[in-house]
Amino acid sequence: MKNKFFPLIIGGILLGNLKNNKNLNRNLTDADFDALDILTNKYNIDWDGDDDGVIYISIANNKLISFPKEIGYLTDLKTLSLENNQLTALPKEIGKLTNLGGLLLDNNELIALPKEIGNLTKLIELHLTNNQLTALPKEIGNLTELKILYLDNNELTALPKEIGKLTNLGGLLLDNNELIALPKEIGNLTKLIELHLTNNQLTALPKEIGNLTELKILYLENNELTALPKEIGNLTNLKHLHVDSNQLTALPKEIRNLTELGQLKLINNKLTTLPKEIRNLTELKILYVDYNQLTALPKEIGNLTKLELLRLDSNQLTALPKEIGNLTKLEKLRLNNNKLEALSKDIGNLTKLKSLNLYNNNLTTLPKEIANLTNLEHLQLGYNKLTSFPKEIGDLTNLVSLYLDNNQLTALPKEIGNLTKLEVLWLDNNQLTALPKEIGNLTNLEYLSLNNNQLTALPKEIGDLTKLKKLYLDNNKLTALPKEIGKLTNLEGLYLDNNLIPDDLPDYLPDFIKDIIEY
Repeated sequence: MKNKFFPLIIGGILLGNLKNNKNLNRNLTDADFDALDILTNKYNIDWDGDDDGVIYISIANNKLISFPKEIGYLTDLKTLSLENNQLTALPKEIGKLTNLGGLLLDNNELIALPKEIGNLTKLIELHLTNNQLTALPKEIGNLTELKILYLDNNELTALPKEIGKLTNLGGLLLDNNELIALPKEIGNLTKLIELHLTNNQLTALPKEIGNLTELKILYLENNELTALPKEIGNLTNLKHLHVDSNQLTALPKEIRNLTELGQLKLINNKLTTLPKEIRNLTELKILYVDYNQLTALPKEIGNLTKLELLRLDSNQLTALPKEIGNLTKLEKLRLNNNKLEALSKDIGNLTKLKSLNLYNNNLTTLPKEIANLTNLEHLQLGYNKLTSFPKEIGDLTNLVSLYLDNNQLTALPKEIGNLTKLEVLWLDNNQLTALPKEIGNLTNLEYLSLNNNQLTALPKEIGDLTKLKKLYLDNNKLTALPKEIGKLTNLEGLYLDNNLIPDDLPDYLPDFIKDIIEY
């Protein structure tokens, strides 16, 4: 149990009489008491002890600018927390705490570690996140019991080769540093399970990376990698591989060996194709390849039958293989900003799909099989070349949001009225001249946007949309508003700029409607 001390009174006993508190005397030495007495008078601390003495002490969040020398007397300490202070250095006396198993120094201003850190040979966890370290001493290699080493958010430009001596390391976090290379000795860390290297300046990985056969998580986002070594294929236990925002032009065929992979993220690279060997990654649930230069998908994509999320935004795809229909567990499919001219009818097999994004393509029609996607909640079809509203969309009765803006629609079918769960309907920049009366069935609608069409009137059923908050009607040819619009008591904004409605609004419109109109 941890005892929280404040520089006042503890259980009725003044800190000055700490030695006389028999309830706290757990075979603590005079040195322990003296150190605790001084520390508790200076700082807000947590501590704990056992028969060996004081084993845990925390002086986190105390705005310390120097290391309290009294800690050096607590030689039985097993855990020391000095997080969230303003320490710029550690004294060499830190090396006397040879029983330490955990040293927590996150969120300070340390610029270096003393070589005496190497004396802490029992250390299991060393946390140094968010400091200003530019290098590690070679003595770091003495910490052979270390299992967790957090060095993210520092200014490291290199790792010493002695890092390779930390053969018990299970987690190594090096995100947000300035590393340009990894030493080949990294390959000695054969017990490593997590390796985080996001936001560095790595241009290549050493082939020895392939020795890390226990690795399950490898994060490499935001580096300057142009290729992955073929030895990446040795990491057969890998479950997460993130290589976003690099300069990869291809994946090695050895990627096929990563049969345990559940996540593969390759956003913002220079990939022009995916290798057919991707078919082996049958455990994949998440595949992100947006912002690349893909012109086609291999038919082998159909082997990834456990996929749930597939993102392919901002590529140059002109078509999808029919095998896309094999991905029957897919819940989200993103294909925005491509050059798709048609969808395969096999898209209708994706009956678990909840979100389908096809913004900014060249679609002129949709296959009737789209009606099979009855679990769909979000459908984005804006900025295409659709000339008619596919009536099959009327079967998608779970839709919550539907975007059809910037197409060439001239009319809406009565089937629009089936979408009774719809909350957002976007139809800007089409050529609509009228709305069907069935629009009134959309009683859950909150946002309806019809800017830049050719509407001359609104049906009286518009008044049934009683949950409507925003109604956008700019740039149409409206000459009047129906009196039923006064039923929209939840309306917060009514936008009518550039229509033909006279400024002198009719008396039948309630004041609250007049007040929210924006021209």
